[in-house]
Parts: sequence; structure tokens; C-alpha cells
Amino acid sequence: MLPIILEAAIRSAVLVVVIWLGLRLLRVRNPNVLMAVWQMTLAASLLMPFLVSWPAITLPAATLTLPHLPLSEPAVLSVPSGLPPDLSSPVFDWRTAGAAIYGVVATFLLLRLFGGIALTWMLRRSATPIREEWTAGRDVRASARVNVPVTFLSTILLPVNHPSWDGVERRAVIAHESSHISQGDFYVLLLASINRAVFWFSPFAWWLQRQIAYLAEARSDAAAMTVIGDRVRYAEILLAFGTKAGRTAAGLAMAGTGTLSRRVERILTEATMPREMNWKTWSAVIACVVPLTAGAIAQVPSQAQDNQAATTIDPATRDQRRTEQQRRREEVQIDPQILDNYVGYYQLGEFSVFTVTRTGDNLFAQLTGQASFQVYPESTKKFFYKAVSAQLSFITDPQGRATGLILHQNGLERPAQRINQSQAQDTGARLAKKIKDGTATPGSEAALRRQIEAFQQKQPRYGEMTDELAVLTRPQIPNIDRRFAELGSLQSISFRGVGQQGWDVYEAKFESGISICRIFLAADGKVSGLLFQWGP
Repeated sequence: MLPIILEAAIRSAVLVVVIWLGLRLLRVRNPNVLMAVWQMTLAASLLMPFLVSWPAITLPAATLTLPHLPLSEPAVLSVPSGLPPDLSSPVFDWRTAGAAIYGVVATFLLLRLFGGIALTWMLRRSATPIREEWTAGRDVRASARVNVPVTFLSTILLPVNHPSWDGVERRAVIAHESSHISQGDFYVLLLASINRAVFWFSPFAWWLQRQIAYLAEARSDAAAMTVIGDRVRYAEILLAFGTKAGRTAAGLAMAGTGTLSRRVERILTEATMPREMNWKTWSAVIACVVPLTAGAIAQVPSQAQDNQAATTIDPATRDQRRTEQQRRREEVQIDPQILDNYVGYYQLGEFSVFTVTRTGDNLFAQLTGQASFQVYPESTKKFFYKAVSAQLSFITDPQGRATGLILHQNGLERPAQRINQSQAQDTGARLAKKIKDGTATPGSEAALRRQIEAFQQKQPRYGEMTDELAVLTRPQIPNIDRRFAELGSLQSISFRGVGQQGWDVYEAKFESGISICRIFLAADGKVSGLLFQWGP
């Protein structure tokens, strides 16, 4: 959930900034228009956690990158079999800690908000109803616990000294608070406060709440000035209330000190009253805000989204896939001529190519740096290995010729795009050069050291791994923790060369043993392959 909240907060912040810049460029000052714009922005922000996880609006990705994933058992991260289960305390996960901190703060803010509403509700119930001609049938009540006029729900709460007000002051107060009620400002501010609690870590959520509070007061100020017709007198009334303003648990105080000086300055400097909203103004606001909101929701699929079958699966789905991939397969008879459609080369990673060949009525698949294995048909398009728990599915065009394949292994499903022989030879030549040069990939030693140190501290650096490697690593953490605990502290790491699949090979010396470590870095610098072989 926390990643969704974080992404929603970022998208909401971008939306707020873009809209703010647009309003500044257009020099919009009408509080009615501004309030309409920010109310729509608030609605988008509250819905953003649901919208970002709804894949209906997407933009096509520019490229597709296939990360490195070898065919082996297990696929990427290896530890000795037969180790006893980890009996130590659970591994600390910063995501869990972050989610806990977020939940505590958000819950506190929400409890404080609704606790304030409950207290103000009790204050409202204990207040004395005022049934005089100037209330015009409104729900107006007096309470000794308020110092300035306050609106709560549809009730206007006045201080007990209200009989001392003159007629102008009374009309200004009623006009101001009645405007809050008719505009539904209490409910808008409640939603803004909920948005602030949900995105409490975002300064834009706090700014949006303050901006909406200010505009609610500015609109009601305009309504009051229209009734009494005297700007200077109304400013004096506000300033007089400002010296008495206290804090009400929940509600809209007429002269809150946070916006008072800004409101008084606006009252005294504005030459005309703000125009009311009509259908044309609303149409213009909607036409401007809705496309910006849609743009904030739209997503360009990342590499993980392009490859979501392999990288965006949850643990339960991964386990289900692994169970399905490991079940016993039955070979079926197919027309041998179909096999010709699958013969060719398929790019799985930077240096990894599946070479699919046919010998008689049998199909063979060989991944770069590994032996060739026969694959057996379980359908006309899906084949399985007997050497490992893995399968290959071929993707075909309308003519039946394969355009790609999918490797099903270890709960993952990795696509490989068909390439021609020249491209396959070029990949092989680049791999051969890397092996011949025997030069480590820049940054691989530092990345390996960070991973080992993170494992020793029981805080795996999943963020520095590709999604595929992270998926494969998690279930093996107990055994990895135990093995590193047995090896003791890391003493040195030395480069030993480049392996047959292009992996950098290192020897890591520990206090109580050694490990031959193979590591492969993806183009973006993340660790896409990691293999440990233990020794005494």
C-alpha cells in the first residue's frame, strides 16, 4: 500500500505545482474561480491512490529492455541445499518500518481530526439557541466556549457577548457565516484535512489545505462586504475579532489568525467584488483542470510494467506459478513440421541468447554459456525441460512462425524477443570480447560488497536489485542469513575474471571461509544476477 500512497503523493504534488503555475501565468485572482480549481484538485488528490493503481489510462513505453536471467536451478541466487531453516528473529525490512511509521502518523492525524469534530459536536449541543428576528430562521447558537463566530456543519456559533454588537457587525457576521454554510465550506475543509492526513509527508497537501481554508474565508468576506457595503468597516470588524480569536476543535472561525492579515490586505486593496461562478466559468475550469488531472494519472510503463508478468507479481502469485511450473509434465505428439517455426535465436539478456535448433523430430534449446537441452512438447506451442523445472512457450504470428518465447521458471515468466543470426553473432562477439579482456564491469565490486554487507546485516538491498532478482532472493533469505552468519565478517574481495555467461567472478574471503561470487549488472546499474558458491 505504501508504494501506492507515495506514487499518489508525487502525482498529486506535480498536479498542484502545474495548476499553481498555470493560475499564476493567467493571473487568476477571483476567489470563486480559485476555490473551484482547488476543490477539483483536492478531489483528484483524494482519488489518486485508487487512480494510480487502475491501469485504464496508460501511455506506450518507448523501449523494452530484457534483463539478464540465466537458465539454472535455482535461476539466479544459489545457496547449498539441505540447510536447516532459519530460527533467528525476522529480517528487518525498511518497507515494513516505513509503512508502520506512515500508519502511526496518519492514524494520529485522523484521530485528532475526528476527535476535534466530536468535541465541537458536544460544544454545539451544549450551546444556547438564539431565536431572534435577525437570525432569519438560521441555526444560530451562543456558547461561552467560543470567542469569535464559528461555523460547524450548518450551525453558526456565536460568543455570549454578541448582544453588544451593533447592527452592522451583526449583519456582517451572519452574512459571512451563512456564506460558509451555503458553500459547504465545512465539508470541503474536512476533506482537505483528510487529504493532509493521508499525505502528511507531502508539504503540498498541507499547502493545499491552507489555500482552501483561505479561499473559503475570502469568498465569505466578499459576501459580508456585499451586505454591509463598507470595506473599511468590515476590515475593522475582522481585526477586532482577530484580537480575541482562540482555537476551536473543529469548525470555521471567522477571524482565524493564520489568514487574517492576508484577508484584510485583500479587502482593502481589491477595487471590485469577485464575480460569481456561472456555467461558462465552470466549463472553462473543467476544461483546464480535467486534462491536467488525466495527465497526472497517466502512466508510462516502466521496464517492470513492460515485463509485468515477471516483475510485478506478488508472493502468492509467484508461489502459484512456481507450483505450476514444477508439476509433472506429460509429453504429447505434435506434427514435427511445426518445429521449423521455432528454430532461431531469441534475445533474453544483454549477453544471453536462446539458440533453438531441430534435430530430426526433436527440439533443442541452448542458453548462452550453458549446455544444449532437449525440450519436449506439452502442446503445439509450449515445451518443457526434463533437466530442470522450466518451460518455454513460443509466441507466434498469424502464419505460425515464432516471434518470441517466454521462459517459465522459479515463479517468473521472462520474455525473449526473436533476433536474426547476425544479431545473435554480434551478441556472442561482445560476450567473447568481455571474457577475453577479463575486465570487471565498472561498479560490480562495489555492488557485490554492498550486497554482502547488507545480507550480513539482515537488511537486503532489494532496491539495488532488478525486480526479478528481488523476487528470487526473498524466499532464500533465511538460508542466506544462516550461511553468512557462519562465515563471519568479510575480510577482502578479489576479482578472478569473467565467466562464460559474462558474469564478473570474485572471491570473497571471510573470517571463517570463502565464497566464489558471480555478479551481473544490468544497463541501469542494478544487480540482475547474483550467485554464491560456498567453501570452507
